[in-house]
Order: sequence, then structure tokens, then C-alpha cells
Amino acid sequence: MSALDPPGTCPYTHRVPRRHGPRTLNIGLFLEDDGLIRRGESSLPGVLRRLGYDPARESAAFAHLSGGDLESCGKELWSLVRGLKSPTSEDDARAYAQLLHDVLQKLNRRVHRATDQQPLYQATRVRLIEHLGRSGSPEQIRRVFRRELRRLAGGGQRPSSPTHRMAVRAKAYIETTYEQRTTLSTVAEHLNVSSNYLSRVFRRETGMTLTSFIQRVRIDHARRLLADGRESISEIAYRVGYRNYRDFYRNFVKQENASPRQVREELSRAG
Repeated sequence: MSALDPPGTCPYTHRVPRRHGPRTLNIGLFLEDDGLIRRGESSLPGVLRRLGYDPARESAAFAHLSGGDLESCGKELWSLVRGLKSPTSEDDARAYAQLLHDVLQKLNRRVHRATDQQPLYQATRVRLIEHLGRSGSPEQIRRVFRRELRRLAGGGQRPSSPTHRMAVRAKAYIETTYEQRTTLSTVAEHLNVSSNYLSRVFRRETGMTLTSFIQRVRIDHARRLLADGRESISEIAYRVGYRNYRDFYRNFVKQENASPRQVREELSRAG
């Protein structure tokens, strides 16, 4: 456990073999020189203090979630991250990315904790690793955090129902097949329901059309590939599932309010 563990856990001390200098274990567990992590602001690892991280605010955010208020939880988490200080060293920059990943992954576990939501949980977990696992500028990482936070906090914390489970399964399927010729018809066939029925259910449960969700997933992955910079824009369009560049361009501009080239230049300057 760490200062980032869910609220309500008991204070404790964790000991590991003593080493020289701080080190990081995976995501979100920061160890000081003496090998001890103690809960509370006064014992926060130095890197979290430098970033201005406030564990009390994170606890308050997840308290909203415990009460079923996912929207308020999302707002509190975004306020917390927006108030963090920009890292001033490479080590702090890595810790910054790890911290934001830790927060999103914790939210992912809470939102998708039901057994029938495990496919979506796993798809989200992989996406978070892909998007936040590569170091970028703090501004770039913050934008990814906000986009993923909207995805997680926008779904609502609601009792599971057959139609809700269907929407969850549809999302999970799209997240793993967006590179293919995924359409409303192919998703409906996978779920063994009619296209019209799935279209109505998905819109009622998510507030958006299934086709719009497919486009959003594709464009989000296109942004990551644009930031990577190793492929041409037309290659990226094909990689994320488009067979027609004009369709890719139109949907990209609609979602990002900028052309793929403009976004690539912006990401290049930020990086």
C-alpha cells in the first residue's frame, strides 16, 4: 500500500531492505531512504511533496465515489491533478506520470469492480498503460489524464442491469477490435442482438451513439500514434481502423477541433 491507497485503509508502516536514495516500485509506491512509508502528509515521499500532492483531497474524491457520486469524484480528482506542480527533473516527471496512472487505475478498479465488467476493466487497464506508460511532457500527460478521467467518470455508477451489461460488453469489444472493420452491425452480431436494439440500448446507457464511441476510441489511439511520431498520418489512419483517409480526417477534426497535422505539431512542441 501507499499514500495512494483507497480511503478507509488502516495506517501502517511498510519496511523494505534499506537502499541508498529513493526508488520506485511499479506504479504509485514511493520509498524513501530509510525504506519506510508511513501514511499521512508529514511522511509523504519527497517527490510527492514537491509535486504538491494532497492525499486528503484524493481521499475526499473517492469518498464521493463510495457514496455513489461518480461525477463529483471525477471533478475532485481533476481539481487535484490540475493543482499539481510541474515536475522540475526527469525523476519527478516519471513520478508525475506514475502518480496520474495510479489514480486512474484506482478509479478503473472501483468503476469496473463487478464481475460482468471485467472485460472493460482489462481493456481500460491496457489502455492506461499504453497511454501513460510513455513519458511525455506534463501538459501532455495531464491531457491524457483528463481524457481518460472523462471516460471513466462519464459512465456513471449505477446498478447493473441486462441493458447496462450489454453496453459494457459492447464497449469492451470495441476497445479490442477498433483496428478492424468494427461497426454497429459487427458489434451487434458479436453480442447476438439486432443492430437496432443495440443502437437504442447503447445510446440510452451511455448518452452517445455506438458509432460515435467507435470513432472516439479510434481517434484517441490516433493521438497516441501521432505523439509517437514514427508513422505517417495516412498509416496511422489505417492502423486505427479507417480505410478511407477522408473519413479519418473528418472524424479527427470533429473530435479534436484541429487537423491531425496540427495536433502532431502541437504534441511535438510539447514533448
